[in-house]
Amino acid sequence: MSDSENESNSRSQRFKSFLKAGLSKSLTKGKDGLLKGKLHVEHTLGLGPQPNVIPPGEPGLTLGHRTVAIGWHPVPGGNWLAETVLGQLIAKKINNYPDPTQHWAVLVGEYCHQLWMDENLDVIYINGKKSDSEWTTYEIGKTRLNDEALRQAGEMVIYNMRTKRKAYNLISNNCQNFALNMLDAIQVGKHKEFGTTLAIYQRATGKGSISDLFLEKLPQAQEEEQEDQRPPQEVLQNAYQVMDEHTTKLDTHHCH
Repeated sequence: MSDSENESNSRSQRFKSFLKAGLSKSLTKGKDGLLKGKLHVEHTLGLGPQPNVIPPGEPGLTLGHRTVAIGWHPVPGGNWLAETVLGQLIAKKINNYPDPTQHWAVLVGEYCHQLWMDENLDVIYINGKKSDSEWTTYEIGKTRLNDEALRQAGEMVIYNMRTKRKAYNLISNNCQNFALNMLDAIQVGKHKEFGTTLAIYQRATGKGSISDLFLEKLPQAQEEEQEDQRPPQEVLQNAYQVMDEHTTKLDTHHCH
């Protein structure tokens, strides 16, 4: 067995041990306790900022449209949880919640953009190199933003989410919310609006200063909609439906 396989098995075993201990304690505390137990497990496995893998550069536009996908991958050990008596007990405690073992992100080109959590369990933005074998993906829309512009869009989306609620929440402040918010910010038909909101974000945070040249090059919504032939709201609604259909729900109505 290779070192990487040994490391993977060890990580999965640690997940199982921590998950069992953390969630067992939280079951008696209801929904909030369950979530805190889950987050404690993930914290043990490496929460916090991750290295940025997007090459440095200036935000800009590409010559052609780029495909935007949303995708999910399982949290390690999720299948084990579903098969245990502990998993059945959890289902009796909560009703129609999205399965916390499914993690969603936005994927464009070689990179994935996603919500994660820091050491305080508050939401943060991270990115990473996309591995096709890791993600189950669904093509959703188009963008003309380059990778640096997308990175800044991810940071901006998380900043706006944190102004409303910093803490991760399984229903209202999660990876699916981030994916929809980022898609709304970067898709064709929203580029001019993106430039305006990015400039506001940069002034509020002091993180960079977007160039007037970039802002001037951003096309008007009417021009882009003629190219894509789909209004942004339709693309967003489709993304919501895809995530809803492909996210397992923890539903007590069918538990016995």
